[in-house]
Amino acid sequence: MRRRHPRPAVLALFLLVAGCGQKDEAADPQPQDFALSLKVEASGAQVSRLDLPAVALVAIQRADKGDIRILDAQGRTLSIAFIEPGAAQQEWIHLNAIPFGGKAVEGHAPISVRVEQKGGSVSVHAEGEEARDPERSVLFDTRAIKGTAISLALETDLPKQRPVTIYLAAGGDLKGWEPLVERVLFRPGEGPDVLGGNRIALPPVELRGRYLRAAWQGGPPLNVTGATLVTSTTPPPPRVMIPAAGLALADSHTVAFSLPPGSMPLALRVAMTGRDGVVPVRLLGRDAAEAPWTPLAIASLKQGGAGATLDLHEGPARFLKLQADPRSGGFSQVPSVTFEYAPVALAVAFNGNGPYRLLVGNAAAKPSTFALSDLTSQTGPFATARIIGAQTGVTIMARDDATMSRTSPRVVALWVALLAGVAVLAYAAFRLLRANNAGAGDPG
Repeated sequence: MRRRHPRPAVLALFLLVAGCGQKDEAADPQPQDFALSLKVEASGAQVSRLDLPAVALVAIQRADKGDIRILDAQGRTLSIAFIEPGAAQQEWIHLNAIPFGGKAVEGHAPISVRVEQKGGSVSVHAEGEEARDPERSVLFDTRAIKGTAISLALETDLPKQRPVTIYLAAGGDLKGWEPLVERVLFRPGEGPDVLGGNRIALPPVELRGRYLRAAWQGGPPLNVTGATLVTSTTPPPPRVMIPAAGLALADSHTVAFSLPPGSMPLALRVAMTGRDGVVPVRLLGRDAAEAPWTPLAIASLKQGGAGATLDLHEGPARFLKLQADPRSGGFSQVPSVTFEYAPVALAVAFNGNGPYRLLVGNAAAKPSTFALSDLTSQTGPFATARIIGAQTGVTIMARDDATMSRTSPRVVALWVALLAGVAVLAYAAFRLLRANNAGAGDPG
């Protein structure tokens, strides 16, 4: 009996077909393969600083920002390095909490505060139920603080699964207060961990000569004993604000969407657009369409308010869901969502001939950046290059998660591989069966 097996030529053809479409990963993509190309203006053959505009941040398709190139007039790739924010000399300062405004701290008696100032003095007296301030609050003496305040972490035992909204304000005379920020703190479990972290980011503010006040209305009583204030001699660079477009309500309580691949935002700024009063919301995220949702942050939106910042402290997530408290009426209109991105600055060795071009946006491009110390020994400010003709009014098209396939690309790839394997086995079995039948018909 003769058995005929699949011919090597057939297997070679199959392997050739399977390998079709695979690009040479060692070769860098061509300029036309990048999503964005912008003209760059620079003077002199020196290392200069280039700040990426919002349109370039949106075009990035790699999480490591490896798909950024600068080309000279001959199409040669110039050497680049990322400029990290200045190593600020941060200082952690412990502050004691002073009960203020009536029943501010449970277990502490109300106090009188007297502030001596030029031209006289100001006295504020808070005594039990007679206090006029309905808020519970504590005071921090920050009059001698130098540098820019960037964050505050309260020392308190938060109640389990009961959100508490903290309002921070600054003032010099204990009467007029400048609102700084509000943040909802939420302890989801038995441990001390707070959803999104207990650090409250502050707008860059000078507290010298002023007091800092932390207040909360209603809710459970808190025993705030102190706080840790972080200051810096170098304020952090402002974030790049890019509004979202294409959002839709999945239902009256849910807005689900996904972000394009690439550089992920640091936070979301969410504001109410309808006449919905007060709506508590929570933000959930996940990295893949089949993964479970993970709570990231909570906040409270108010009609006519400036909105709330939801920090993505737990790490970037491509799939996001903004969910209104089911006890509320939800959203009558899609809320406004703005993404807050970290700025990206490059050090570029403009040692070729202009005009130069910035290329951004190709997932197949490999990182080709240097360490800044390898690129230059310069420590002072860099000369500035600039982008010519960058688009303004950029938005991010956030796709509605409800309209997306619930099957991730990884699952699709596994199914394709499985079906291809079944097809190969079926073909091999068919050829083997034919060979057996042909062998059975031979006379010898």
